[in-house]
Amino acid sequence: MRLIDARRAVDGEVDEHHELQRAASLADYPGAPPPTRETTLARLRDPDVDLGERLFWTARLDGRLAGHFVAQLPVDGNEHLGMVRLVVHPELRRRGIGTELLRVGAAELRDRGRKIVEIVQVETNSPGFRFAASRGFRTVQTSIFQALEIAEVDPDIWAVPPADGYRLVRWSGRAPDDLVESYARARHAMADAPPGESAFRVPDWTVDRVRRMEAGYRENGIERRVVVAVAGDEVVGVTELDLHPLRPELASQRDTAVSAAHRGHGLGQAMKASMLRWITADRPELRRVWTSTAAANQYMADVNHRLGFATMRRYCVVNRALAGL
Repeated sequence: MRLIDARRAVDGEVDEHHELQRAASLADYPGAPPPTRETTLARLRDPDVDLGERLFWTARLDGRLAGHFVAQLPVDGNEHLGMVRLVVHPELRRRGIGTELLRVGAAELRDRGRKIVEIVQVETNSPGFRFAASRGFRTVQTSIFQALEIAEVDPDIWAVPPADGYRLVRWSGRAPDDLVESYARARHAMADAPPGESAFRVPDWTVDRVRRMEAGYRENGIERRVVVAVAGDEVVGVTELDLHPLRPELASQRDTAVSAAHRGHGLGQAMKASMLRWITADRPELRRVWTSTAAANQYMADVNHRLGFATMRRYCVVNRALAGL
């Protein structure tokens, strides 16, 4: 067992992690394309900046990479929570490797003051689901994974102007100084999205958090693009998308939110459509955009469908108290 800095993985180590991820994907998600080596490298090099510090343990059996445990430590209102992913090679399961990874990771999370551990992207009725259930985890949310294949969509469906009284503003990297305060306020609208019983809560968005996140994206080479809906001088809607240097063919659609007083005007669809027009115009190598949303948020899932996204699969989030784990 080792705690490592995954961003420093060299070629041979990347190959090991790719073999692990590919084997697990083929076993656990047989209907989905397995990750490419570039995807594996991106996962190692690019932590989810929004979710805080990352801890990365590996387990080896007779020198072979047998599994890993990744924990992220969100802040700004989520200091009670550790969000984790746990992978064990299919050929080496049922030998206690996952249990040992979970034990070591849980001990560290408790030492750091975390109270709840949440495992994300668990396929229902998969080996991982049964592993978690046997250790007291329960399902707290179900989400859907959606993907847009750019070559298969008529871009005319993205010709969606904003409603009267609104304008769209976009930027890459740094929020304009004259909009950053209302942009931070608008990010709080995500709190209205159906959270299920997940322990994760929308962070306390402030100008300081916005600037810290922007610095984190730059440090990790992530291009964060933002489209906002503005009424007067106030940001009332937000959609965000990430572009990673190691995955030029893939874009990650992130949060979309509209302030309560401005819903019902199609702003979510207009912002997302503008984002798709923007990225396809200057990123010809882009082939796919993926996103996920809570299964209970049927409105946003329908917006995505109207823009050309197809639902690929469902997965669940499970959690439990760290005490006693």
